[in-house]
Amino acid sequence: MIGRFLMFSKVKSYFQLLRVSHWLKSIIIFIPAFYGGAILELPVLCRTIVGFLTFSLCSSAIYVINDICDIEKDRNHPEKCKRPLASGAVSKAEGAVLTGICCAAAMILDLLLCGISIGAAIPVLYFVLNILYSIKLKNHPVVDIVILVSGFVLRMLYGSFITDIRISKWLYLTLMALSLFMAFGKRRNEKLHCGDNTRSVLTHYSDTYLNSSMYMYLGIFLVFYALWSVDKGALPGMIYTTPLVIVMVMRYTYALEKDEQGNPVDMILKDKVLLLLGAAYALFVLWQIYFGEAVS
Repeated sequence: MIGRFLMFSKVKSYFQLLRVSHWLKSIIIFIPAFYGGAILELPVLCRTIVGFLTFSLCSSAIYVINDICDIEKDRNHPEKCKRPLASGAVSKAEGAVLTGICCAAAMILDLLLCGISIGAAIPVLYFVLNILYSIKLKNHPVVDIVILVSGFVLRMLYGSFITDIRISKWLYLTLMALSLFMAFGKRRNEKLHCGDNTRSVLTHYSDTYLNSSMYMYLGIFLVFYALWSVDKGALPGMIYTTPLVIVMVMRYTYALEKDEQGNPVDMILKDKVLLLLGAAYALFVLWQIYFGEAVS
């Protein structure tokens, strides 16, 4: 019985180290198929799921590498000290093995999906950028934000490539602005609640800069979304989702003001109202795919 408990505890620590909950970020890969009206086509759905797994495994490998690099700083952080590597629940050697497994699995899935092509290089570019981020670039102001945002944009580009569905230019700009808003919000809360000791780049950011940038990109996001919703490539009736998106953003900023870390994934998963709003939005868009002419 004790042995089973210890095994379960170890496996749980592995999942925490890989941050499986953060695979939520890779749902962005579904965006081209979702808004392109092809999400329920079996071949498209299967390719998108494989792409989702590819990027998720790649991101898990990055998380482990980043935790190995930051293990000493994390031990001084009020929350990050509980992470598997910082707490000692998982050793560095075990972390290295998990990284290798994730990288190998991601590479195999990527090659099966894209073969030798430009699209296959997208997860590789993501991996390289984030390795550079973990080693050095995370200490450079603005550069650290740009790399974080690039991860979201690359996910959507990958989703577009594997499904052969073109992305609206307005949708591309919308995602970029939303990612910048979330990134600046995360940095703002880290500086506000944890100070500069746990992330050296925060010493280069002032509270005013982070706060004003966060709300500036929030405004830009809403403008870009409204413009995309009436673009000729958007689904009929998408303009009617704009008020719902505004309410979702209001709820997110409300949660952001209360959350100490400002981590988008953790905030979304913990907020039932936000999850409910997101589900309502998804159902409305799916309805638009089949019955869009009724409200166009």
